[in-house]
Amino acid sequence: MGSGRRNEERLGTTVDDTLGTRDRIKTVARALFAERGVEAVTVREIVAAAGAKNGGSLNHYFGSKEGLISELLAHLFGAASEGWLEALSALGKSGGAKSVREVVHAIVYGGLSHRGGDTAPTATRFLASVLFTRRRMVRDLMDRHHFTVFTRLLRYIQELRPDIPPPIMRQRLLFLAWYLISVESAYEASIAERKRSAIWTETDPFMNIVETAAALIEAPLPATAEKAKAPRQKSPSRKAGRGATEPRKTRAA
Repeated sequence: MGSGRRNEERLGTTVDDTLGTRDRIKTVARALFAERGVEAVTVREIVAAAGAKNGGSLNHYFGSKEGLISELLAHLFGAASEGWLEALSALGKSGGAKSVREVVHAIVYGGLSHRGGDTAPTATRFLASVLFTRRRMVRDLMDRHHFTVFTRLLRYIQELRPDIPPPIMRQRLLFLAWYLISVESAYEASIAERKRSAIWTETDPFMNIVETAAALIEAPLPATAEKAKAPRQKSPSRKAGRGATEPRKTRAA
């Protein structure tokens, strides 16, 4: 158990000694993935950190490292979805969101419920690592388990700002997701290192995240977007007998 305890101390995560082997593997694996990335951690290292006596414990419980990652993701999205559903319900009871900021507030604070269970939070850093390397796995898992509440919140933002062209809105929603994951990962790392930083303590970091994330969506449109919205000039046809102009055919998306 000594090597397992040393790993826990280094990662800033304490594992309950009363947990069974399966839950210990899940806890230390997420901490290792958050600290080093999913690609850099081996099955042997996870089993050793969990203090499991049987080297085949991980494969016995999860089938493979990929199976373990999939279960960790399902647990994370399940917990976050509960918080987002509560936030959506609260918005509905108040007559619906009146601004993009209200929806972003629901995304940020509703999703904080997935931080529970660890002495040091690891969920967002783990998710960031998986998204960098296994984006298809994340999409498939969300579809398979019907974790659609996050998509509903994003659609809410689109409906509140129909003036933003769809291509730009899609890009900004992607930027929003990556922005939230990146900043919250930095916050998690600060807690895990147990270093008190004025960056996170001088003012409420999550309220500032909400304000800056909403501004990301509602920033002025770039000049190129305004040009794209303007109608194109029709050029004269060079073929005889076809009239002065001819509409351009639009390809199906």
